[in-house]
Amino acid sequence: MWGLVVILIAFGIFWYLFQQLANTKKTTKKEVQQLNKRPEVGTPETTRQLLNATNTGTLQAFVYPLQPQKTGTLVYCSSPGSANPGEPDCSTGQYNLCRCTESDCTPCNHQGYLNVLNISNVIKVEILASPDASRQTAAGAQLVVRTLGMEHPLVRNQPDPTQPKVQTTFVETIPLPNIPFQKWTLLTVAREGRRFDVYYNGEIVMSRRTQYIVDTRSGFGPVVAGDPNLMGQISNVESYPTKLTQSEVMAYYKSSADTTGRPHATMGSLTELIPKCEGGGCLGGPALRPTSPLLDWQTPYA
Repeated sequence: MWGLVVILIAFGIFWYLFQQLANTKKTTKKEVQQLNKRPEVGTPETTRQLLNATNTGTLQAFVYPLQPQKTGTLVYCSSPGSANPGEPDCSTGQYNLCRCTESDCTPCNHQGYLNVLNISNVIKVEILASPDASRQTAAGAQLVVRTLGMEHPLVRNQPDPTQPKVQTTFVETIPLPNIPFQKWTLLTVAREGRRFDVYYNGEIVMSRRTQYIVDTRSGFGPVVAGDPNLMGQISNVESYPTKLTQSEVMAYYKSSADTTGRPHATMGSLTELIPKCEGGGCLGGPALRPTSPLLDWQTPYA
């Protein structure tokens, strides 16, 4: 009898240690890949660990977006509670909480934004692909999270409090600082429950809780980077089933990049695949005007 108890206790200790080891294991994808090829940078198992295994996780990668498309995109805006919740708020330019139609979140897609990192359409980092006069050397960015909550059914686009609450899918959008063009940036998304921390080059730029819990009901697909319309590169993709601290993120950045911020990867690939874009005009457009009035600006129209 006591022998069986000892065996069960020993097995329990072994299983606990095995789980702890599994939960601290990271996955790494070091090679440089093209964002417009939409490479799979994580397996469904990576997604499962990030979304469901321990309710914590971290995904980080060095990204190098190039200049956006030359032509702008017309985007209509709406007021909160309007019939078009997928449009940005007219007063702030930011996206409000968007309620999906049953499980269809297509109406909540953000026109003009392209994926940088996409964890099975549950957690995404997007950047604005169209040029913006207020930020010619950087791309507007946002964190997009599909969540699940209990709310009253809609009647004429408004919640009806006379009806019982039902399980409802939402898309929550959190604005992020601009991501610079033609420059390597270590992008880190760390999660614990509803709390998300986002870091650029080891510095925290956003920490916020979502209104509802993360929706992990659907099957786990791969982690995909980029978009066919997004030129640039991604490298050194790392995922952890734990939430990294700021000191851990900064330590990784310092050990994984040189003094210019370039990741330690195959330098030949970096040199060959990144076009020469000094002064802008990567897509054949005019060069960007220097911000300093003391610099001479050359133009063929002078």
